[in-house]
Order: sequence, then structure tokens, then C-alpha cells
Amino acid sequence: MTTTAYWRPSSVAQALELLERPGAVALAGGTRLGGERTHEEVEVVDLQALDLAGFRAGAGDELTIGAMTTLQHLADGDGVPDVVREAARREHPSTLRAQGTVGGCLATGHPESELLAALLVHEAVVHLRTRETTEAVPLAQVLADLPLPAASLLTAVTIRTSGPAAVFRTARTPADRAIVAAAARASDGGRLLALTGVAATPVLVEPGAVPDPPGDFRGAGDYRRALAEVLLARAVEAIA
Repeated sequence: MTTTAYWRPSSVAQALELLERPGAVALAGGTRLGGERTHEEVEVVDLQALDLAGFRAGAGDELTIGAMTTLQHLADGDGVPDVVREAARREHPSTLRAQGTVGGCLATGHPESELLAALLVHEAVVHLRTRETTEAVPLAQVLADLPLPAASLLTAVTIRTSGPAAVFRTARTPADRAIVAAAARASDGGRLLALTGVAATPVLVEPGAVPDPPGDFRGAGDYRRALAEVLLARAVEAIA
């Protein structure tokens, strides 16, 4: 893959226009590579100059988080639920949290991302823009449909901040990514449960409906499934 052009737009409109160019790829924090690569030659559209960082309180318990908000800013953010803040700290080492962004995390959908699991149980809705449309799409649907549509821009994510929540995890060491993690939150509509490490991306699950995960060098599929069931039970008990 060869970079043939570098662009640093100053507005969302300009960024969307550039993203329509053949081979255009968005650069957020630059800590992960996401999406499909269908061109050998790419044009980088650097989003760092866009005004897409920070927090905005909405109606009731809604909190909107700008896509270019860094993971460190999220971990330190006032009004951010505790489990989301802690998951942001676990997403990257401290040296990368000041660079990685919320939008980059959402767009790559890492299967072991505890942050994505925490956002799922907080009823995250992703704001996507193209030159013609603006959509608010549940995070679960965005993850299921990755990569993001061509020439689209993820601008923000809105979550619900109320209700007790908990995350339980199993990892080889405390500093490692979890082999499996389970997140749970109690809301007015009942309980929301999410798992990492059991599918291609973190997923919402129903009680007793753990998917059959693939195995890898850190654990066979049966082991991951057993972990998921135990961790989900602990998370549910914690929010009861």
C-alpha cells in the first residue's frame, strides 16, 4: 500500500468531499488500521483539525462524545460512567491513550475491546454523516456492518449514563487485553449484557445465549464460552 496524497481538512464538509476520492482513507488517532483496503494507492484524510472532540450533555441522561475525543480525555471525563472511563484506560497503554480516539476505536471494532462492550451496554448510538445524509445508528448495528460505508464520517457517539454497570474480565495478566470480558448494565428497560472475545466484534447478548466463539493461542472456543458464562453471571449479580 502506497500513500499518494495527504489531506488535512478543516471542516466536516471538506473531509466528506475528500473521502469520496478513490482510495481515500480516514486517519483519526493513527493507532489502528481499520476498514477494507481495495486500493494499492491511498490518499490519507487526516481528521485531527476537525472540531469533533469533547463532551455534550443532552436531554436526561444522554451524553454525546465527539469522535475525535482521545481515550485519555474519555478516561478523565467528568460525567462519563465509571465503567466507560475504566474501559478507556484499558484500551491502550498510557503512551497511546493521548493519541487513540473514540472514533478510531468504533471504526475498527476490535473483538477484545472492553470500551466497545461498555459503550454497548450504555445504549450507544453512533452518528454517521455523508454529504447527503446524517444518521444515528445503534452501535451494535455499526459493529455488525463494519467496515464503515465508503465516504462516510463517524462524528460522535451518544450514550446513556444512568443505571448501575459492571465489567468483569479474565486476562493472562492484569495489564493484558482480556481473553473474555463481560459488561452489564441495569436500565429502565431491563438489563443489557455485552461480551468481548467471543465474536468478530464485541456483541450484545441475551442471558443464556452466549455465542460459540472461535479459539486461538490464548484459549480454545469451549474455554472462552465457559469464561463468558461465568463472567456474565458475576456482572449480572453486581448490578442486581
